[in-house]
Amino acid sequence: MMTPEQLIGLNQDHLLNIENNTELLGQTFQCHHEVLIPIAKLIRQSEMDGVPLRIVSSYRSFERQAEIWNSKFNNDVELNLRDGTTVNSFELTPRERVNAILHYSAVPGTSRHHWGTDFDVFDAAAIDQGYDVQLTEEEFEDKGPCSGLDEWLDYNLEKFGFFKPYREDKGGVACEPWHISYRPIAEKALDEFPLEFLKDTLRQMEIGGKEHITSRLESLVRKYVYNICTE
Repeated sequence: MMTPEQLIGLNQDHLLNIENNTELLGQTFQCHHEVLIPIAKLIRQSEMDGVPLRIVSSYRSFERQAEIWNSKFNNDVELNLRDGTTVNSFELTPRERVNAILHYSAVPGTSRHHWGTDFDVFDAAAIDQGYDVQLTEEEFEDKGPCSGLDEWLDYNLEKFGFFKPYREDKGGVACEPWHISYRPIAEKALDEFPLEFLKDTLRQMEIGGKEHITSRLESLVRKYVYNICTE
């Protein structure tokens, strides 16, 4: 069980810090203490099968998620939309900007990365050859640098307790074939998600578009937190 503070990224007591001098194939990341052995086994099996995976993002704190969110909301940047097009953030109303950001970036406190159970992964061979990771669907499709890894993940994730929560676009978070989650702990985290605690926390924080988030937080959580692929 995680505390409300841990579930929204304000406390890290549930995490382990994995440094690159361990046996985990030179990778450095943070994860929930109960996820270390499963993710280590998954990494090792991918190496043995010739499709080595590299963790490019793991735990993310509330503060870090707020930095990502505020950077997109407060600056005139291009926002990626789920249809593959982009839009300049300042061309949108604040409410529209919130909606556009939500395609690929979670409201601080609602990211599965807060739990230490979820990872963004990529083909290590491509990274080692100097490939600039973008984390796009095209990278995981046929002829993309991660097409082989994507097929391997679909065949092997369940064996180690993992799944892809954003395997398909269900109308919430856009499709993210690179995002994997450790089911046994993540399911408990989702069941215990502290909606009211998060609402009180957001009201006290400097979050871009806050009034357009807190006023409809329940519906946003249903759409972007609970609305996942379970198989």
